[in-house]
Amino acid sequence: MPNKYTELYERFSKATTRDLEKSLLLAKTREEKIFYRKLLNLKLQLEQEKVIGEKLL
Repeated sequence: MPNKYTELYERFSKATTRDLEKSLLLAKTREEKIFYRKLLNLKLQLEQEKVIGEKLL
């Protein structure tokens, strides 16, 4: 049985940058906006690393 952190990671992994952008725009509180901005930044960073890694190989 997966724990709550595994489930969160799976949800993050499946989310697209577009999904996170929409969540950021729909966020109601400052804390929610900060949270979704950080998730979006992380997703973008991971995508950049993937592209750079593919180009270097």
